[in-house]
Amino acid sequence: MKKMLTLILIMIVLTGCAKHNNEKKLYIKSINELKEVKKSSNKYPFNLEVVLDKLTDKEVRYQVILDNIEKNLDEVSMIAIHDKKTSDVYPSIGIFDDTENLKVNKKPSGIILVGYIRYEGNIEDINATFKVLVKYKIKGKEYKVHYVTKK
Repeated sequence: MKKMLTLILIMIVLTGCAKHNNEKKLYIKSINELKEVKKSSNKYPFNLEVVLDKLTDKEVRYQVILDNIEKNLDEVSMIAIHDKKTSDVYPSIGIFDDTENLKVNKKPSGIILVGYIRYEGNIEDINATFKVLVKYKIKGKEYKVHYVTKK
């Protein structure tokens, strides 16, 4: 009986490690994909926007806002990167945590990813490029959107 419990415990640990490795691979794959993207996708059924706020003399907060959805979106995942030096992770949803379902005229009505950049200059002079990858499903069909903006 003791051997059986030990075996079950080992299987649970190994399953958890495999899931974490898959999430890590997906995160890195998404970042690498975004690094290659040069321009935004043409059409998508929502608004995407990057908003910057100067928090302190040395820190800027960026918010990537997905809202005003036009169609029901299922299994939404999203990651945002930028071209500034960082020691932090990039914000994401649906990679290390659950995806989100967004329904027209229902709560939650959108997604906001939040990240921080060390920056000491005037916020208007930040000269940063932000890239966003959004994956979602509409009626079971998978879609992928790239969004690129310079600030």
